Amino acid sequence: MPRIDLYPWGALYRIGLGYVIPLLYYRIFSKEDSGWFLVLWFLCFLIALRVLPAVLRKLLPFTKEAREIWIERRKIAKRYDSYQWRKLFWLGIGMACYVAISEAWDGIVGALTAFCIIGGGLGVVFWRNRCAAENITIE
Repeated sequence: MPRIDLYPWGALYRIGLGYVIPLLYYRIFSKEDSGWFLVLWFLCFLIALRVLPAVLRKLLPFTKEAREIWIERRKIAKRYDSYQWRKLFWLGIGMACYVAISEAWDGIVGALTAFCIIGGGLGVVFWRNRCAAENITIE
């Protein structure tokens, strides 16, 4: 079974999540709603991506090895912002795919997508440089 958080699986599922963010937004909310609701929707989505796994880790039995991996990754995430920021890149790619397919490009969707791709892209660059400099092997 592939480790879902490692490349390329982590990138693929984040692209899928990025695609779903505007898809669900446009299915649930009216096109006339303020575009800023999309930003709020996106932030709620990010919070849910942090809270739901934490709840599942408490409720479901996982192996000691899995728990140790999560602890190590949380330590890295707390120490290096770029570890978390790089995940935005893949969400942005997914959002760009949705926008390209649905032709739903407007100001706020474009700005949010660009923010994710640019901010996440910088996170990828900084993370790779940090990994090379400090000999970190986690992707």
